[in-house]
Amino acid sequence: MDFRFAALSARLLERVDDLGGELARRVHAAEAELAVVPPDDLAAVCAEQLRLSLTHLSGGTEISTASTEANARRRAERGVPLAALLHSYRVGTQFLWECFVAEAGDDEHAILIASASEMWLGLDLMSEAIRTAYREVEAERDQRARRDRDVLFDALLGTDPVRIRQSADALGLPHRGRFHVIAAEVTAGLPAAAVWRYLPTERLAVLSLQENAAFPALTGGRYGVSPAYEQISQTAAALRLARLALAAGAEGVSHYGDRPVATLVASSLETADDLARRVLGRLLDLPVDDRDALLATAYTWFAEGGSTALTAQALFCHRNTVRYRLGRVKELTGRSVDHPRQAAELFLALETVYVRR
Repeated sequence: MDFRFAALSARLLERVDDLGGELARRVHAAEAELAVVPPDDLAAVCAEQLRLSLTHLSGGTEISTASTEANARRRAERGVPLAALLHSYRVGTQFLWECFVAEAGDDEHAILIASASEMWLGLDLMSEAIRTAYREVEAERDQRARRDRDVLFDALLGTDPVRIRQSADALGLPHRGRFHVIAAEVTAGLPAAAVWRYLPTERLAVLSLQENAAFPALTGGRYGVSPAYEQISQTAAALRLARLALAAGAEGVSHYGDRPVATLVASSLETADDLARRVLGRLLDLPVDDRDALLATAYTWFAEGGSTALTAQALFCHRNTVRYRLGRVKELTGRSVDHPRQAAELFLALETVYVRR
């Protein structure tokens, strides 16, 4: 930096408090959104920011953005728009340039042009510090709002009727109406109109719909949906059913009751696992490829309504292969797909295996 520019900066630094007051008046006139800031506060900040810039330009310490960030946080928390604060700093930089022009003698004007980039670089650094501070404040605000919403959501699942009603009011939910609870995997999206809750292993939502409104489309993941219920105090019970629908469902949306057997399995997985092991027996002890081929064939046979031809088509194999594999299933489990009770036991065991997957 040119030593003559540094000397010019030092001369302005001697009058920084007066300059700060003048800058505050100019900023107040140029940016109406800063009217919420008390005049003394605005003047103090203007003087401080000028002091930092002039100290740097006069050859002092490297420019620091710490106080700029602190000021930006205060303004963000007070509700000053980001654009308004950035504009005020541009006004300040323009004011500082005018001060340099007015202070410089005829023989110093040339050095202003040569050194101007230092001043505009300072504006860039401060502007980035302001944007960073606003992003942090916004993130903190969102986090607080989410924590507050989570507390209210959890209260809906409690047993205190007063707290349930109070939470519903705070969340914008009616006490009576048509509700659904949605349980979804963590990567799934939820309807914008729903009141939602993020958990480490799932996403939950309470959806309030008008009486004749269609259920919204849900895409991009796995969802379990409770039956409709009428009173907000029934949300905890509906959540259990939504979770069962999610556990029982495949890809896409599963409404409670769509897959009764899979839902029954999901409601008592420990018991279902034990019974599946007893039903499938030696089949589960086969090498992985053989085991999976037999399981897939039997499961597909049930899914295709007991049609050997459709099962062969779905598995890209010959019908005789399907018959052979079903025979192997009977040999290993002692149960035939042609016997109603034995077929029911096989189907329940297969549903358990596939719900687990």
